[in-house]
Amino acid sequence: MAVYAAHLTRTLQGTPSVFQVTAQEALGGTVKPALRKLVEYIASTYPRNCGWSEKWYDELYLLFDCCLQYHYLKHYAASFSECFYGLMRVPLSTSNEFSSGTRLPENLEKGSLALLVLLPYIRDKVEKLINQWREDNEDGRLEKSKSDRARKAAVHLYSIVHLTCEASKLVVLARYLTTSSRSPSLPLTLLGLTLTNAPPPEPEENTWTDLARNLLKGHFGSAVVTFPMVWGAMAGAVEWGAFLVQFLRWWETRPGLAVDSLPMPPPPTIDEKGTRYANKCPVCLQPWKVPTVLPVSGYIFCYTCISRHLRSTNQCPVTRLPANERSLVRLYLDV
Repeated sequence: MAVYAAHLTRTLQGTPSVFQVTAQEALGGTVKPALRKLVEYIASTYPRNCGWSEKWYDELYLLFDCCLQYHYLKHYAASFSECFYGLMRVPLSTSNEFSSGTRLPENLEKGSLALLVLLPYIRDKVEKLINQWREDNEDGRLEKSKSDRARKAAVHLYSIVHLTCEASKLVVLARYLTTSSRSPSLPLTLLGLTLTNAPPPEPEENTWTDLARNLLKGHFGSAVVTFPMVWGAMAGAVEWGAFLVQFLRWWETRPGLAVDSLPMPPPPTIDEKGTRYANKCPVCLQPWKVPTVLPVSGYIFCYTCISRHLRSTNQCPVTRLPANERSLVRLYLDV
């Protein structure tokens, strides 16, 4: 009867909206960049003891993400971001659902863990390698040897595969939007899963509210702190911390004031660095190739040089001011 009730609860909860699906995907993609900033800060503050963490960050995050996602899949039948938005995974086959109760079948749980953890790790590693080969190709460092031709072919093949995957995601989401498919994403379709709103959690015997109430009334014997209370507080802090990071990223990328509404700044004075880097890129010290200006400092670089530098350091190579690749502006000069 309990399994039957769980099945009815899942069915009656309704189908999540596209906004819930896309929001949880966006939240899931926020955790890794946010933790990378934290690790980079710790590595720069304590380079002797923690400098290695920046180099092995992908592997450290793989271990952390594996433990996090396994916990949520085991206890909530959902990923970390899905659980935050009150969603859970349900097999499309009712036979699997009845046999497993509120927990996913073992094969679907392992498949979900692999697609949530291992696939993004491999994808990030491949993207980093492909981007390096693409930059070498743009700089003309890939010649006509067999290995260089294989790298060029890999770059083109990756572009085709990436385009195909993105188009497939769009098709799956469109089918879900038109109720032609029950799975809102490609990984869930491959696993035979769908998303549904999770049932409300069961009330806990001891809560932080009970603890505060007992302390205020002087019932110190009844004021207890249990492991579920501590774990719930830690999980809530992680979830809301990830949501806060997502909000800060949105705040950073929102459009600012219009240029016409800002006062005209005074013309900058040419310093020693400006004279030294006149008509050449401050990174490679050669005449510009595809001249590109970095507005935060006003220096002009080769596009390949400055884009690569910003991806690795997020700061101007001359002034050390914080910057990102999105702020670059192409210049069309007769050089």
